[in-house]
Amino acid sequence: MAPSFAGRELSFRCDRALVRDQVEIGSGLRTEPHHHGPRFFPYCFSRREGLSIGDRFRAGLGAVASPSLSGAGAVATAHSAVAETAREASLAFLEGGGKMGALMRAHDWTTSPLGDPAGWPDTLKAAVATTLSSRFPMVIWWGPQLIMLYNDAWQPILGETKHPSGMGRPGAESWPETWSIVGQQFENALKGMASWSEDLLLASDRQGFMQESYFTYSHSPLRDASGKVAGVHTAVSETTSRVLSERRLRRLGQLSNATIRAAAESTSVDETCRLLIDLLCDGNPDVPFALFYLKDGDGALRLVCSSGVDSERFFAEVPPGSADPWGMSAALAGHSPRVVKVSPSEPRLPGGVWPEPATELVALALKHAGPSANALGVLLAGVNSRLRADQAYLDFVTLVAGQFAGSLSALNSLERDKQATRMKELLIHELQHRTRNLLAVVRSISDRTRLASTSLESYAAVFNSRLGALSRAQDLITREDADSITMHELVKTEFDALVGMQPSQVSVEGPAVALPRESIQLLSLAFHELITNSLKHGVLKSAAGALAIRWRIAHPRAETRALDINWVESGNPSTKAGSTHRGFGRILLERALPYQLGAKTNFSLERDGIRCSLEVPLADAQ
Repeated sequence: MAPSFAGRELSFRCDRALVRDQVEIGSGLRTEPHHHGPRFFPYCFSRREGLSIGDRFRAGLGAVASPSLSGAGAVATAHSAVAETAREASLAFLEGGGKMGALMRAHDWTTSPLGDPAGWPDTLKAAVATTLSSRFPMVIWWGPQLIMLYNDAWQPILGETKHPSGMGRPGAESWPETWSIVGQQFENALKGMASWSEDLLLASDRQGFMQESYFTYSHSPLRDASGKVAGVHTAVSETTSRVLSERRLRRLGQLSNATIRAAAESTSVDETCRLLIDLLCDGNPDVPFALFYLKDGDGALRLVCSSGVDSERFFAEVPPGSADPWGMSAALAGHSPRVVKVSPSEPRLPGGVWPEPATELVALALKHAGPSANALGVLLAGVNSRLRADQAYLDFVTLVAGQFAGSLSALNSLERDKQATRMKELLIHELQHRTRNLLAVVRSISDRTRLASTSLESYAAVFNSRLGALSRAQDLITREDADSITMHELVKTEFDALVGMQPSQVSVEGPAVALPRESIQLLSLAFHELITNSLKHGVLKSAAGALAIRWRIAHPRAETRALDINWVESGNPSTKAGSTHRGFGRILLERALPYQLGAKTNFSLERDGIRCSLEVPLADAQ
């Protein structure tokens, strides 16, 4: 039997509300012809689509015309459907809003002090709807507890440790590490006073460690319809990347200026290294400590200086190719940064301006500018304990290493230029000195030869012979391998010049020892005089006698070694033993060698020939 609606007025009234796609629910009833009688439906229209959503309630309100339901049951079902529609309308402010909008719709709000969003104040709903639809990072702090509600753009600021657990919870629970700073700002905002902060440091735990973070933001009082402050609206921009980039650029500029000053003031390489590394670490959060290693000629890394850390914890020298726990050899071999994590079991490393210890180090090769890219050394730097060695950080320390390498290359080049200039000046002075000495020797030879000569012819013959000996000595001195001239070569040169070959009665014996360059000229003249004298008056005048020339290293274990040379003639009865005559050769041996070379000499005329001993300091000779 069809239900009767005689004498009963069935009406539904829904206030206008914004439902999903701005659906407007109007007042009144719509009837449709039916064989059991009229059927009633609330009507609604989509402003954008012009679609009725009454059909969504046919299953419920259609029951009003169902023969199986009584009139009261049909009314109850209809009211239930309308109530559901009204609830959906009350949550429409959460529609859209990206991931955070979806998260808020799915969230169990019974665990939040805010409760069911359907019952939130209109002011809060409007603020949340505006925040969710914005692409700029925004957050609402609602009520005295400052309950946190935020949008997609602000969510990354929370990091892994504060999202999504912080949504719908008091702000102090999520940001305890920053509340000592921002708490007072919120209190002022709740009193109606807005605030603005620019590039403010708010160190926070967002990734499992205390992180250096900078923000520019404003706190604005959020008022309800009565004008009362009900919460705080915050617009935030994280500026960490820009602040760090500007700070690092300033430090690079300071290092560059310091290099220019060091070059202008002719500062040494080691001192410049100390200056640069102190400047790098001084009050710099990015590099709490650093160590500077330079490569020696054999390829070993030598610690030159350090800053901000006890260098005893690190190697003073790293042999070439050896492994080290800090990655320096690997960085030197691969020419790329090596990041090393510090084990928690190891002693704490300094954190610089931060209380937390450094947990990472980075080793960077210091490379020559240019195509060869040879490594000069290694920079070992501690990583900011409130950051991690990400690509931006590695880019910065790579630029620092490049700055250091460029500084070293420039200083080495300047040092080479200065050394070349000094060497040129030294050579000029040495040439002038040797020229004066040579002229003095020539004058002495001339004077002594003139006094001993009986005729101009004899003077010319002896003088030319002695000049020849001096010339041969000069040839030896000016040879490229002058530092390796040996006694064997010097004796042979004089015998070849005066005799043509070494006579059979002459024996020469001694170790292959290089002569000091400064001794070659005087020793050549000394042997010239001894050989000449022996050819005129001694054993070389005939084949009757013998000549032994011997030398050895005296005091081999002492700091200053000496070359002990002995000239011993035998079998020459014509020698005038005990003669006191002092010609040019004897004066050269007994006066010039001791004065010029610090040599000890002894010259004597024995019954069967001359005996002469010389002890010449070898200094650094090999």
